[in-house]
Parts: sequence; structure tokens; C-alpha cells
Amino acid sequence: MRSRLLSVAFGLLATVMVASQAFAQCGDCSGCSAGSGCVGGEVVAAGSAACGPEVTYQERTVYRNQMVTSTKMVPVTTYERQTQTRMRTVRRCVASVETKTQTYTVNVPKTEQREETYTVNVAVPYTEEETYTVQVPVTTEQEQSYQVCVPYTENVERTYSVRVPYTEEVPYTVTVCYYEPVEQTYTVQVPVQVEEEYQVNVPYTEMVDQTYSVQVPVTEQVSQDYTVQVPHTEMVTKEYQVCVPRQETRTATRTVSKCVPVTTMREVTVDQGHWVTEEVPVAASYGSSAGCGGVAYSGGCGGCGSSAGCGGCGAASGCGGCGSAAGCGGCGSSAGCGGAAGCGGAAVAGAGCTVTRRRYVSNPVTTQVPHTTYQRQTQEVPYEYTVTVNEMQTRTREVPVTTYTTETRQRMVNVTRYETQQRTRQVPVTRTRTETRKRMVCRYETQERTRTVNVRRTRQEERTRSVTRCRIEQRTQSVPVTRTKMETRTRMVPVTTMTTEERTRTVQKTRMEPQERTRTVSHTTYVPEERTREYNVTVYNTVEEQVPETYTVCVPVTTQREVQVTECVRVPETITVPVYGGGAASGCSACGGASYGGTVQAAPAAGCAACGG
Repeated sequence: MRSRLLSVAFGLLATVMVASQAFAQCGDCSGCSAGSGCVGGEVVAAGSAACGPEVTYQERTVYRNQMVTSTKMVPVTTYERQTQTRMRTVRRCVASVETKTQTYTVNVPKTEQREETYTVNVAVPYTEEETYTVQVPVTTEQEQSYQVCVPYTENVERTYSVRVPYTEEVPYTVTVCYYEPVEQTYTVQVPVQVEEEYQVNVPYTEMVDQTYSVQVPVTEQVSQDYTVQVPHTEMVTKEYQVCVPRQETRTATRTVSKCVPVTTMREVTVDQGHWVTEEVPVAASYGSSAGCGGVAYSGGCGGCGSSAGCGGCGAASGCGGCGSAAGCGGCGSSAGCGGAAGCGGAAVAGAGCTVTRRRYVSNPVTTQVPHTTYQRQTQEVPYEYTVTVNEMQTRTREVPVTTYTTETRQRMVNVTRYETQQRTRQVPVTRTRTETRKRMVCRYETQERTRTVNVRRTRQEERTRSVTRCRIEQRTQSVPVTRTKMETRTRMVPVTTMTTEERTRTVQKTRMEPQERTRTVSHTTYVPEERTREYNVTVYNTVEEQVPETYTVCVPVTTQREVQVTECVRVPETITVPVYGGGAASGCSACGGASYGGTVQAAPAAGCAACGG
């Protein structure tokens, strides 16, 4: 089959090559290629039947493959569950209750009332004087020198740089694009219809006998030995320990502490001083905080801005302020306030103001004061207490003890085993067979053609542009600069020191005193007592009985079921195909000896004898 297909393919290829060669030979005499025939060296008009095949279209029937779905009956084996009944031996334990008597011991609580004495610490408040130390501040004035940073301004020559812009022409290169038409050769794939044979595997179904194995269950009765634990209960005498409480009185000592007051004499120093008022001369100083012209006092010979005394600048009374005609003179005068001498001046010797101030005069007095303290004393005191002591006693009681005896018994047990059986069933098997068919195939031939294409190219051009640049120039300017200088000045500064003083105060304190009190306490003791009780014991006996049992068996059942089967079916279809026919008896009918549409034309006596026919 494969060799047949190859021979058909080579035959079609040879036909195509002969047809192309006939066209080429007819074009050698510049007849067929120009659209006209050539007969005996004469040019035949285009459109005549002298050269080239005539194309006609015919309807033909072809077969195409189509998948068709159909319904078939297929045997299917399913398993159905069937319920069956069988008897099974079941062993169960039957419980029986027995009543027994038991003697046991119970500790019965007994409550007694008794009185006991206990000690309580009671808080007792009392008052006590104590001496403490106090830091008393004392303020004095001291002269202090300080430095002041005074600013002043001066002009300084400074050189600075300036960027001055200017413009100049700069050449540069530009790449310019342009398009140029160019002839370009390209290849085209031309479709050609060719008939070819192909092979198809067609599926078909057939029924085949198949042998399969089935496991069939078989139930048998088998004797089986099993072991049973049979319980036996016996009363056994057993010893046990009982804890019996009893009361004991014991003697011990305990430590009792109490506070005892102790009075002693000690020295206490009390400051019985007083405050005195005195006037103190103070030297004047400009800007001082005290004295003549100071701002810390409302009286005295006032400085600049004071409200009374020798008036400062703008004062309403006293030595006149700035610009006044009377008193100590205005600011800047040679006499009066603010001058070289007088109130508020620069400290004239022998001429100043007095300041009134209060001063504390200390007078310490030492006296003997009684001081009471409490000392703690301890002593050992005997006392009695009761202790409950437990004693262990051995007693005897009857206790039930259960023992188990092993017995071997027999029972019938259902044992299921499976037997393998061979069975036969019809199974559909899908197989394929090979068929040869024909179809039209579209092939492509390569042809070269020419077209004009615009190609983008570039060229370099020289151009100029204006560029702004900067140059640096040095210039000079006068700049005011603020600087500082240090000056030394004097001022009066108050200084506070701390003086230590002892003082006395009354403090509330609390001491703890022991007191004995009595209370009634409940005391519980336990008295052993024997009692009797009945209890139930459960005994289990094994009983055999027959119980029906239901079980399920799977039985195979064969049924017919519809199955959708897809098959490949050949369907006829009518298509239109081109048919190439021969030309007239004259002209280029023998150009290359080609045949079209199955008709072979004989070469004429005259015409294209030189066209390679």
C-alpha cells in the first residue's frame, strides 16, 4: 500500500513539472508569455485558443470522514446483595445479687467546751518632748565685680565674586532622516490542489468469550475450645490498723515581754532671743540694689527711677529729676542726683544714706528637762496545754475475697471460607481495520516577485546655536560688622547663709502593753464505735443461647445496557474543482507536448515548430 501511494505521488509531481515546462517553452518565442500565441513565426491575438489551457469548473463527489454516535446493547454484570439468616451461639453473663454483712469502725466526733487564758498587746498613747535642729537663713550683702560684653559697630571692606552672563554661537551636528525607494525581491507561496491517497484505521466491535474467576463463600460449623474465668467468693480474716485518739496534758514555758517606763533628766537648750531694728549707713553705687539710688528699697535717697527720696530721672518730688531746676539737680548735672557727687553718684566718701533693717539677737538658755523612756523586759512564764495523741491498734475483720478458676469449654463456630470458580462471559472488544481513501490536498509552490520599498536613511548636517555662559568678576563693598568688647563693673549681691538652731516640740507616741484575757474554746475529740452494715455482691454466671443472625451475600446478575458508541462514517459531498482543457488545432497546441484535462493534442504541421515542441 505504501509503494502504491509513493507511485501516485511521483506521477502527480511529473505531471506538474511537464506542464510548467510546456508553459516555459511556449514563452521562448515571446508568444505565450505575452498573452498571445505564436504559429509559424506569426503573432496570434490574445484571447484566442492558439496558446495556453482553457479552465473550466466541474462538480465532483468526494467522501469525507464524519464521527457518528450510535447506541448498542452491551451485557453488564452487576452484583446484588441478598440477605440470609443463620443461627449463632452467643454467650452472655447473667448477674445475680447476694447480700452480705460487714462490721466496721467509725470515729464519732465529741465536742467539749473549755476556757483558756491568752495575752493581748494593747496600744497606749502618750506625749513626749523632743529636740530637733532647724536651719535658719541669714542674708548679708557683698560687693561683686562682673564683666559685661558691650557691642560696637565698624565698617569692613569685603571682596565678593559675581557671575556675569554672555552669549556666543556654538556649532553642532544634527542627524537628518530621509526615505529612498529601493527595488526588493520577495517570495510568494501559490496554492495548488493535488489528489492523494491516505489510510484510515476504522474501528469495529465484536463479542469475545472471556473466562473469569469468582470467589464463592462457603459456611461450615467448626468446634472451638475456649477458656472461661469462673469467679468464687470466700470470706477471709484480715487484720487492719485503727488510729485511736487520746488526750494528754503537758507543761511548757513561754516568753512574755512588757514595757517598763524609765525617767531620766537631760539638758535642753532653748533660744530666747529677740528681733531689733537698727539703721545702717550704706555707701552709694550706680545700679546698686540697696542704699542711695537702689531699686530694692522704697525709701532713702532714690536713684534713677526711684519713687521717693532724692528723685531719679522723672521723679515727682525730692531731689529733682532730669531737667529740674531744684534739688539735687537733673541727670548729667555737676551736682545733685546722677552728678559727680550727691545722691546716686559714684560713691562719694562720707556722704551717703542710712538703711533701716531688722536683726535677730540670739540668747540661748540651757535647762534640765525630765525625759521618760520605755524599756522592754522579758520573763519565762510556765503554762499547761492539752495535746491529742493518736495510738495505733490492731483489729480483725472478715473480708470477702474473690478468686477465679480457669475452665475449658467447647462451642460451635461458623467459619466462612471462599472457593474459586471459573465462569465465562461475553465481552465486547473494539478492533480496527485499515482502509485506503482519497482526498484533495492543497500544496504550495514558491514564486519570486519584485516590489518597490521606501528605505529610511540618515545624513549628517552642521548647524549653529546661541549658548549663554557666565564669567566670574571680583567686586568690593563696605559691610558693617558688629563686634563686642569686655567691660568690668561692680555691684552689691545679697548672700544668704544658714545658721543651725535647736528647738523643742511635743510628739504623740504609742506603746504596747500586754493584757491577759479569757475565752471559751470548743474542743472536738473522736470516740471509736463499731457498727454493722449489709452490702450487695454481684455474681456473674455465663449462659449460652442460640440467636438468629442475618448476613449479606453478593450474587452476580447479567443485564443488557445501552452504550453510546462513536464510529467514523464516510459522508459524500459535492465540490467544484477547476479542469484545464486543450486549445485549437493551430497555434501552440504542441508547445512542449503538454496535455490538460486528460486530452492530448497532436503537434501541427506548422506553427510553433521552433518553440521546443
